[in-house]
Amino acid sequence: MKSVKNMNPRDHKSTVAAGYDEIGEIYGNQATRSRTAQRTKYESVLLDSLDERARALDLGCGSGIPTTRRLARKLQVIGVDISEMQVKRARANVPDAEFICSDMATLDFPSATFDGISAFYSIIHLPRDEQAALINAITKWLRPGGTFVGCLGVRDLEADCDETWMGTPMFWSTFDADTNRRIVNESGLVTISALEETTYLRGEEASLHGESETFLWIVAKKLDQL
Repeated sequence: MKSVKNMNPRDHKSTVAAGYDEIGEIYGNQATRSRTAQRTKYESVLLDSLDERARALDLGCGSGIPTTRRLARKLQVIGVDISEMQVKRARANVPDAEFICSDMATLDFPSATFDGISAFYSIIHLPRDEQAALINAITKWLRPGGTFVGCLGVRDLEADCDETWMGTPMFWSTFDADTNRRIVNESGLVTISALEETTYLRGEEASLHGESETFLWIVAKKLDQL
């Protein structure tokens, strides 16, 4: 990977959108076979915290496979993705959910709209100077007692770009784990767990993500009374 500094955030976001437009179908198919342990674990955490037909928001839903599809079996789900082609794929893959093509940093839902919000491998695609504002918005969008489950970075990377990730340019941006824990706590959410989890990868997964990868997995709730 090479570090990319001083690029307009719109260019970063265009890179992400165009990249997933191109490789989203392949990525979605591979997502059912890669990163399965953490993804399945934290999908279950969210599902177990919510009642049948509760309202959920899936930020960075991609093609809807596998996370949005699994959530939609129990919940009323809105999926959001910046890639037009991914949203088109998601609508075909998960007809029981609603989908919005949008930059997640510009979303505007009323307060207390959702019982649960997920963000798997998605917030890390935002420029990091927009990530705290999004976490604050998540707090606002959750109903009292609602649950947020998602993963954030563990390294101090202002701008990181791989020009040939799965054959297309891609952008990420992350804070270190302690900074991310502080951002979540300062948003008004109550952290249930914030664990750095490392996955050691082999075969196809290693070719995509390297020999290992570590994310900060957050489970947090909005208090009944703030």
